[in-house]
Amino acid sequence: MTQDNPENPRKFLEYLDELIGRLRSSIILFIAIFFLTFLFGFKQTVIYGIKLYYPFPDFYSSISIKVIDLIEKRLVPPGFILINISPFDTVVTIAYTSISISAAITIPLMIYQIIKFSLPALYPKERKAIILAPIAIIALFIIGVAFSIMVVLPLLFKVILVLSRSLNVEPTMGIKNFISIILMLSIGIGLSFETPVVIILLSYFKIVKPEVWFRNWRYAVIGAFFIALLISPGATGGVMEVTIATVILTLYFIGALIAFKVYKK
Repeated sequence: MTQDNPENPRKFLEYLDELIGRLRSSIILFIAIFFLTFLFGFKQTVIYGIKLYYPFPDFYSSISIKVIDLIEKRLVPPGFILINISPFDTVVTIAYTSISISAAITIPLMIYQIIKFSLPALYPKERKAIILAPIAIIALFIIGVAFSIMVVLPLLFKVILVLSRSLNVEPTMGIKNFISIILMLSIGIGLSFETPVVIILLSYFKIVKPEVWFRNWRYAVIGAFFIALLISPGATGGVMEVTIATVILTLYFIGALIAFKVYKK
């Protein structure tokens, strides 16, 4: 990509065509992974004593179904029953899972292609930040998703189970709602873990001074609890909301401290 006049419509279309070309392979990969996980499973064969696995068409035991089964075993407490409410809930659930797997694999590749596209137009200081930031973004998102799966979601389903039994009702949940809650909370908490990166980048590029983050800590508290209420189903009597808000605030102040050092340097 060359440093031409960005106001030239022809050049803009050339840049747009280049970006689309870079993302085309990732989009094709997304579609391929979706159909692979949605329609295929894995079979095992032994060659010279070595176990090998290969994809095989198996809609009723597909990769996504195996993933859903692992999620159920990890998160659903004993006595909690998942049911099929609508005739197509199971198919929609499998599709949601396939889309999530495809996105988890291809989004980092898309970010990489966008970075390669934008690097020639950036200054050295900006290039350094743009190269390092995605690593932190992906790492923090993975940590956030792991936190939701290991801490938040097990707590949520255990509370629902206890409340259902205290009301003498059968603790059940639709399979589509189950996966939707997992995706909503995991993505929401994963994105909230990006708080330090946003703070550091805004200070690194001299958009926001570090003092602003400390001076407006009260607004950060309000924002943290608002985000916690937004992504939480609100079934734990405030325990989950306080936990999520506390984590977000901790990340906020860590990001502010790092931003202060980066800004001074």
